[in-house]
Amino acid sequence: MKHLSRTFATAVAAALIAVAPACSKNHGEEGGDKAEGAEGTKDFVRYNPGSAPLDFIKVETVAETSGATSVTLPGRVSFDEDHTQRVASPIDGRAVSILAKLGDKVKAGQALIELSSPNVGQLQADAQKAMSDLALAEKAMERVHKLQGEGAVAEKDVAQAENDYRKAKSDSGRTTMQLKSLGVSPSDPAVNVALRAQIGGVVVERNVLVGQEVRADQASPLVTISSLDSVWVLADAYEQDLSLVSEGDAVTIRVPAYPGETFAGKVGHVGDVVDPATRTVKIRCLADNKAHKLKPEMFAKVDVMNSAGHKIVLVPAQAVLNDGDKSIVIVASEGNVFRARRVEVGPEIEGKVRLLGGLRPGEKIVTDGAIFMKREIDSQ
Repeated sequence: MKHLSRTFATAVAAALIAVAPACSKNHGEEGGDKAEGAEGTKDFVRYNPGSAPLDFIKVETVAETSGATSVTLPGRVSFDEDHTQRVASPIDGRAVSILAKLGDKVKAGQALIELSSPNVGQLQADAQKAMSDLALAEKAMERVHKLQGEGAVAEKDVAQAENDYRKAKSDSGRTTMQLKSLGVSPSDPAVNVALRAQIGGVVVERNVLVGQEVRADQASPLVTISSLDSVWVLADAYEQDLSLVSEGDAVTIRVPAYPGETFAGKVGHVGDVVDPATRTVKIRCLADNKAHKLKPEMFAKVDVMNSAGHKIVLVPAQAVLNDGDKSIVIVASEGNVFRARRVEVGPEIEGKVRLLGGLRPGEKIVTDGAIFMKREIDSQ
């Protein structure tokens, strides 16, 4: 009987020893470790103190840093819309002369396109009638005000006269401004009008030919003028990068056309809407472009320097391993245990990678020899 008891106790002890490693593996530091343990895969390696592999690796503690930060965003060069004019015609007509060619430098007020339109005569007639109606309405109002003082007119007649005057004044102002925008006098008969530049700049686009019919309601502009002395650079910032970008931040712009050369600018606006397809927010940067080297639609890289003192976690780039579509670091814990863990990372800047999730400050990771450790873990 005693012999049977000893045999049973020995069997139970052996079973506990066999179960113990599995229990330890199922209680990893992170939820992800538990899932991997549950699947029966071994995601860590343990070394005895003084083992040779420990001499070839370097372990560092993860820490937050504060102060000026930098984030690199993809973008493209665009027109400075504050200094761009897209010329359209306010009337229907036919282009009889093109006075500015693609690439021409133009000044404010310079004629760009000459149109022939019968609508010009109608506008002049409308303007003359409106001026005549205004003169009559003004005299009528003066007359009723005089009669009002003598008590010889009803209040409703006074109100009607004042209302007619206001309407006639509005109509006259509207028709006069229409002719003024075309550079036409109300009194001098005309058929041709000129469409003029409202700003100085370069003709960067032209969508009209001599003899072409022009409509007031057409969607595309006839001519586009832009002052290329300044440009916008529209960058895309991921949601996790928004805390590192603020209006007024200095930016450095790089384009493939000029390797090694940078262009200075600043953040002018941070978008208010996240694009549901790309999960990014538009960042509008303003850059000086006196040499006209930055050209609209160029691809660009935008380095945003933020001095707001946000706390971030940076680790050496060699500590982050790319495993297919995910990033992994090797976490070191007590007892010389090294475990692979998935993390979220940002862009690499000057040999450093910003960690966005998956690690906490104070944890330790392998910075030199991470590839060796990953192979050791995968080979088990």
